[in-house]
Amino acid sequence: MDQKAVIDLGYNSIRLSVFQQFSENTFRTLGSMKDFTRLGDGVDEGGEIKEEKIVEAERVLAKFRYVLRKRGVETVYPLGTSAFRLSRNGEEVAKRLSKSLGWDVNIVSGEEEGRLAALGSINSLPITDGVVFELGGGSLELIYVRGREMGKVFHFPLGALRLRKAFKNEEEMRKEIRGYLYSLPSWLPPTLVGSGGNVRSIGRFLMRMAGIKFRHVHGFQIPSTQVRSLGKSLWAMSDEEIAKLPGIGVERSVTVKTAVLVIEELLNLFDAPTMIISEFGMREGKMMEREELSLTRLRESWLETFSQSFGIPSPEGIRLEAEKLTGSELAGISAYISHVFMESGWEDPFNACYKYLQESLFPGFLKRDLGYVSLICKGANEKLKKKDVQRFGVDGKPDKIEEISKVVRLVIKRYPLGVY
Repeated sequence: MDQKAVIDLGYNSIRLSVFQQFSENTFRTLGSMKDFTRLGDGVDEGGEIKEEKIVEAERVLAKFRYVLRKRGVETVYPLGTSAFRLSRNGEEVAKRLSKSLGWDVNIVSGEEEGRLAALGSINSLPITDGVVFELGGGSLELIYVRGREMGKVFHFPLGALRLRKAFKNEEEMRKEIRGYLYSLPSWLPPTLVGSGGNVRSIGRFLMRMAGIKFRHVHGFQIPSTQVRSLGKSLWAMSDEEIAKLPGIGVERSVTVKTAVLVIEELLNLFDAPTMIISEFGMREGKMMEREELSLTRLRESWLETFSQSFGIPSPEGIRLEAEKLTGSELAGISAYISHVFMESGWEDPFNACYKYLQESLFPGFLKRDLGYVSLICKGANEKLKKKDVQRFGVDGKPDKIEEISKVVRLVIKRYPLGVY
């Protein structure tokens, strides 16, 4: 197995992600570990990364090194971000941590951090034009995307933890945020995509409040009205109260309401009705070579990665047959996934498809599309109810989805070895 790892030594946290590489732009995430070390605490004023933070980082990296050695991972990309760029002793700390880890820590520029974050989002979501941003603890990166090609990267010191430490109240923070954002080129993008830990936490909370049953928020769309409403609520709450909210937690409670301010100002600036959440950012972007310009090829490559991860040949014929008979691309996706589970030996491939999509991150799709695919799989076994459709945030009538489900089931049963 071709394993690679990326370590993000961020302003707020240090995170390890281990991947199995498949193609130049696709992979499977094998697992991750993180620690809220807060390396950037105190460096905003031109200070140094504190000794106690360095010692804590050495402890975290020693644990990561042990895990990587045990797994036999040889290719590791440790990336130092805004805390290293802002501090006076960033280079010195990077060298010291390199010795602790056993691999060299590379301090990436704000532009490179933004480029990698955008690459992760572009190559895992069906977006053509828009603005992609990554909100970290110490900085904010924005990238303009046209025709799925990345343009200029904009880099601002507007990280959620940095703003929380530097400013006393909401009004001061908004003034600081607007001072930077209003220097951006005038363009109203059709799509706004956000990534970063706080963005994911906000998405998890809003998804749970909506009763939508997915473990991951990748591809989830949030209306701007919900972001504004959440911001008002959070700023009326203490950190302790915020920590009790589902999907937030103690560590994010310190920074999430500051993050909401940044997101709200971005939504206002770009007049965006919604924001799409990407769980893929800089770490995942580091595993990719270039932009995938074709949306069709984007989805095909992630489907192929899914089948390869099970050791099953890509059932492309099954997908095309189901799509032809139903006129639905998503029916073809449902048939593809179900067939992979059938060939893998699952007794009930449709139930396996349904549960897998609830629990796993499947790149290349918006969350509502995966919700529809999930329902097609579920409908192949049982009668759908209105509440089933609602819990996945899907627009559609249960009986219409069931009709598609029957065709998908027929295709799977008729062609056990695939369509040739």
